[in-house]
Amino acid sequence: MTSLCPKTIGDAVDRIINTMSEKEKSSIRNTRFNELMKFHFSLGNFIRNEFGLNKGNDALMKACARSRHNDFDRLFFLNDPDEASGFIVEEVWKRLNIK
Repeated sequence: MTSLCPKTIGDAVDRIINTMSEKEKSSIRNTRFNELMKFHFSLGNFIRNEFGLNKGNDALMKACARSRHNDFDRLFFLNDPDEASGFIVEEVWKRLNIK
């Protein structure tokens, strides 16, 4: 399963946005950045399950961990699929709000 999963944050974001309806995009786009946690059990759960964050997609977990600013955060991120999926949701939000 993980061989078909994205290995980079950019690939993950592309895949998510390409599968979203305009209504879903609008919902994320119109959410304040500090309120993105509301997607934890919907989009976040999709990311954790479909992209193998709970099942060994080490490449994507490491990519998310490398996004952190210090060694402690990187180590924490490396072992937490919830944090990694939250980071990817943030990146989806950023991409949708830049266009």
